[in-house]
Amino acid sequence: MAHTQLYDYEPKEPVLLGGTHSQFSTDGGTTWNALRGAQEIGDIGDIAESVECTTIDDSRKMYRGGLKDSSEKELTIYFYDDDADQKALIAAAKAQQTVTVRHQWPNGTIASYDLKLLGYQIMSGSADGFMQLKVSGRQASDVVWSTAAEQTKSNGGK
Repeated sequence: MAHTQLYDYEPKEPVLLGGTHSQFSTDGGTTWNALRGAQEIGDIGDIAESVECTTIDDSRKMYRGGLKDSSEKELTIYFYDDDADQKALIAAAKAQQTVTVRHQWPNGTIASYDLKLLGYQIMSGSADGFMQLKVSGRQASDVVWSTAAEQTKSNGGK
């Protein structure tokens, strides 16, 4: 028996993460430091917990979205001991500062959010592995999504 497709589908190439650039700012976004050597940037986005709101009139449980909970983050980066930007990130992590982070993927999608840093660790590894840092924190704001084209337009085409 033949059936009707729900929609037309043409496969598309997904966006590779290679070429993603990340930065952080310790002054609210006035100046930006490169986050070189990033290996993992963690999940990015906001998800609310479900909250039950069933009444005795309902015939099944009812739910609504509750408060958004800040996600925990771990930034995993290769350790470059001569990188001034990494030294600034380590200092901010030691001081448990809140920094602004932004990531730009190869397709121009940009995510910006505040991150409350909770410290850092040098990760264990094997003899033939590379030194890596794990900077831990908790997202401290909603994520602001934009595109590189929007930011270029808002900066007067620069």
